[in-house]
Amino acid sequence: MNEVSTEHAISALLERYMQANPEPQTEWVDDWDAEIYQQRIGEEQVIWKPVLRDEPQDFSALESALALHFHDSIQQLFGHWFSGDLSLSYATEETAQPIQFELLMPQCPEDAERLLQNLTGHILMKRKLKQPITVFIGLLHEHDDCLVSVDNATGEVALEWLGKPQHQTLAVDLATFLSHCQPYNGEND
Repeated sequence: MNEVSTEHAISALLERYMQANPEPQTEWVDDWDAEIYQQRIGEEQVIWKPVLRDEPQDFSALESALALHFHDSIQQLFGHWFSGDLSLSYATEETAQPIQFELLMPQCPEDAERLLQNLTGHILMKRKLKQPITVFIGLLHEHDDCLVSVDNATGEVALEWLGKPQHQTLAVDLATFLSHCQPYNGEND
């Protein structure tokens, strides 16, 4: 699939998520002036809503530093929206049972910078281990050392244990993967 379909898939997923969770909550971070923050709930939580960024995230400086081009689907996923992390369930006819995970999303420019730093560390680890370069996009609920990742060369979405190569392909590309994801609230197993 192409960039437009990945961008469309994340927009459609955010719409589904907000319909299922009209007042999603995330942790309040005092140091962030996040546009997604809507209404504070107590000391530590805030209701959020996704916000389309005015300008897409610029990956060029990091790409130059790493001598690596981020797969277009990664740039589409992390580059166009600010959002809280999404609790999702992924299932197809091929999956024996649904996979519940958190899709990581940047909440604001500071969080986007933190995400890029974490991705840099992951990529450097992959190089050191002489493994194919992947970009993590989520964490499984059941095993927080199991990542949902995108193969940076092919765009395939798969599971991988931290420090190991991908071991279970989930989808041929990110747009297909996102189109099979549904909001997860702990009850739709």
